[in-house]
Amino acid sequence: MSVRLTWLPNTESDIDHYEWQRADDADHRPGTWADLVSIPHTIPGPNYDVISNRFFYVDAAGDTTKWYRMRALDLDFNASGWSDPFQPSESTTPPPFPNTVILYEDYDVPNALQATDPDGAPITDAQIRVWKKIDFDLQNFEAVVGVTTTTATGGWHQPITVEAGFTYVIQFFKPGYFGPNTAEVVVP
Repeated sequence: MSVRLTWLPNTESDIDHYEWQRADDADHRPGTWADLVSIPHTIPGPNYDVISNRFFYVDAAGDTTKWYRMRALDLDFNASGWSDPFQPSESTTPPPFPNTVILYEDYDVPNALQATDPDGAPITDAQIRVWKKIDFDLQNFEAVVGVTTTTATGGWHQPITVEAGFTYVIQFFKPGYFGPNTAEVVVP
């Protein structure tokens, strides 16, 4: 048997990699933790699924009786706390990192971030880019937090994970047709 572990990207700009540990079950609790794997924070990369906006790892020796936990490390090897331990199943997704929020067309208010033309008609295949406002204002466009495109309803093909406590600029653009238009979102 094997298990597929998935997780949302950490949104800090200096994340280097993620560390996973696995433990055998010890009377319905984790036993001794052992290092399992280190996954580089590379977007896009071999362990990143663009469609779901998640990292993944397939533990070929894993099963649903094992316990797992993970943490993120930055370029200076400062480590986050370990996630809550969990046992995988078909219906279990590991908890996201603390202080992360999912942005999509219905964030805070239904259709608030939907891509529409001046008449309110949805725009299909528009590009959506998200930056922290400070990076956008400083024209640090390489610090983009996430990128997606719009659906036929002007919604987002995939949500973008952001860190709470910042203001974000969302840019909508369809070359030769629309924009670039921007919106600001405060994520408390």
